[in-house]
Amino acid sequence: MQAEKALSILKRSDQFMDRFDYREVEQTEYNLGDTPSLVILTTRNYLVFNGAGPATLTNPEFKDAAIAMYRYAEDIHQLAAHSQALSWYRDYVPYPLSVYIAPNGQYTLLIKQPNFTEPELLTQAQQADHDATGAAKQVAYRRLAEGTEVQLLTQGPVTADNPVWDTLATFMAAHDMKRTVEGHREVYLDNILTTSAEQVRTLVRIPVNATDQGDTDYPIARN
Repeated sequence: MQAEKALSILKRSDQFMDRFDYREVEQTEYNLGDTPSLVILTTRNYLVFNGAGPATLTNPEFKDAAIAMYRYAEDIHQLAAHSQALSWYRDYVPYPLSVYIAPNGQYTLLIKQPNFTEPELLTQAQQADHDATGAAKQVAYRRLAEGTEVQLLTQGPVTADNPVWDTLATFMAAHDMKRTVEGHREVYLDNILTTSAEQVRTLVRIPVNATDQGDTDYPIARN
């Protein structure tokens, strides 16, 4: 028993040393290139908040939810490192915040969580947050799939006249890709609370049906 316990501690210690950084390991999924690419994202763990109104920091609900999402993602990171309830653990860089914006004024904030995390970690984080806002209390832990999306990086506010839309539309037409819904996703590669709006790097993602996934002239990330 003592030997097994020592081995468990040793393995956990190794996992602390081997830090997972999505920016290095999942570079195709978080593509920093200047041409469009495709992501095919299966079911994963997420922190989720569903809201309404403008998906910007000028919307008090959106801002409160974004603050809570960043806080709870870091809390889970810290709690997981010391939890005895998890079957395994590997140190990691917390994933970025993203938002799916629907044309009807609804939005969904997401932050992906590692597969080894559990819903109880969010519960612990929320219970310890004695100043939680109404939005913070609505943050949930869910398993969902983002699906198939075409994406392209842009910097600065994602406005209607941002050239990213024309570039993605041209790419989709050239590769016979059709939108599956009218909404889109924005993945913020920089913290939107601490980075000026003009400097925030954003992956704009559009859900599509993609038929040519064999030999392609563009990168594909499957995760």
